[in-house]
Amino acid sequence: MVVYILNPDNIYNKSIELIKEKLCLDESLKSAIIARAIHATGDLDIGKSIVFSPNYMDGIPAFIKKTRIITDINMVKSGITSYRDVRCYINDPGIILEAKNKMVSRSYISMKKACRENYGAIFVIGDAPTALISLIEEIVSERCMPAMVIGVPVGFVSAVESKMNLLKIGVPFITNLGNKGGSGMAAAMVNAIIRGTNVH
Repeated sequence: MVVYILNPDNIYNKSIELIKEKLCLDESLKSAIIARAIHATGDLDIGKSIVFSPNYMDGIPAFIKKTRIITDINMVKSGITSYRDVRCYINDPGIILEAKNKMVSRSYISMKKACRENYGAIFVIGDAPTALISLIEEIVSERCMPAMVIGVPVGFVSAVESKMNLLKIGVPFITNLGNKGGSGMAAAMVNAIIRGTNVH
């Protein structure tokens, strides 16, 4: 007879334990971020594709200071727990109208507005490659200088290219190589940082 673990805390702790064991992860914040990303996606291989900028730790104090987090879509926003200041512009009426008139994605336009209003925010992108493309354009043009970028958009069109461009940017970032990613993964990475820094 199979004995199942039914307690949610025990399920989570056992899952993280197994992930860390399989990938030989330690107790560092970096390992916690990787483990949470794998746990969110159920994909051990995704852990091997995650890339941290050499200066990514420079972005961690922004979480401790409770700097505003900007997300590309509301699903990422909803997945971020225990953090008071999270904003998403995707459903702003002006964004919807401008995107329709210009025939570009709302994610692309929303990042432009977010950058104008939140120069040094934490930016978390888990869904739309166009959001990351737009954010990088704003950084290169010096209209935005994020404290941290977590950029793991998913898809087969421009996802890989947008992440490769992020590798060339000097701001602290966490990304992954390839077309995998997603909202759950992005939120999980943020939650790992929140938990690891004891920010609420």
